[in-house]
Amino acid sequence: MKVSAQHGVSVIIPTYCDWEGVDTCLAGLRELTGLAPCPEIFVVNNAPEDGPSAVIAWPDNSRLLNEPKPGSYAARNRGIAEARGEVLAFLDADCSPQPGWLESALACLETQGADLVAGHIQLTYRGSKLTPAECYEKAFAFRQAQNVEQGVAVTANLVVKREVFDSVGVFNEKMMSGGDFEFTRRATAAGFKLVYCPNAVVRHPARNTLSSLAQKAKRVLAGSMALHGETGTLHGSGRVLGNLGHDLLELLGRRDMTWRERGWALGVLVYLKGVKLRQRLAMRFGPRQARELPR
Repeated sequence: MKVSAQHGVSVIIPTYCDWEGVDTCLAGLRELTGLAPCPEIFVVNNAPEDGPSAVIAWPDNSRLLNEPKPGSYAARNRGIAEARGEVLAFLDADCSPQPGWLESALACLETQGADLVAGHIQLTYRGSKLTPAECYEKAFAFRQAQNVEQGVAVTANLVVKREVFDSVGVFNEKMMSGGDFEFTRRATAAGFKLVYCPNAVVRHPARNTLSSLAQKAKRVLAGSMALHGETGTLHGSGRVLGNLGHDLLELLGRRDMTWRERGWALGVLVYLKGVKLRQRLAMRFGPRQARELPR
């Protein structure tokens, strides 16, 4: 099948109390050119008690859905169930697609014989001098090219043929984090081709506080434990610490980062590994509230 907009493209955007991000994301989608007909857009509200802001400019080709079941993967699955496109494109609510994003992704599907396309995620920062958290994000966040080499990708910028979902199933709704890696690994293990497309670009704001990074680290830990079937106290702890040397070597080679940025990135990396190890112990031995991760 030649992949083009005429076959139908559905864009799916889950959101949880981030209507400002949704407005920015929709503004980027309105700038898409050269696609006829326009892709249908689904914004899936994962906090139905939190209604959308009245200031959002909704495109005519967009629909708002509600999914009360907690989790972004449940929200994405709701969008998949409603979508009519033969190609499904996934964005996060705080992503801003850049000109040529969808056209480039569709071209990669066609010219590279791909079934899934992982686009490039370009970080944006609040100021010229990065915070320690932003230094860490610059070094380690959204490494789509490296992810694809491992047969996985994140859903902040992912385009998938519907036939992939028809074959291997949808996202695992039990996972609050890591469901994108679980799904893409399931797809590539089944023989579907995943490629990296550097020209399909979305912009994503870097997390700029240690607290936001720690919160994410706890979610990622829970998703990773579920993905690898880890139940014991120390099961998987070696994997948390084991890639520290590799990360350090990667940092030393980052010529696009100053020594200040690399130093902060390393410090935050060590801090977050400690957060994950403490969370493992809390999930195993702590009180119930310590085991319940924030969304």
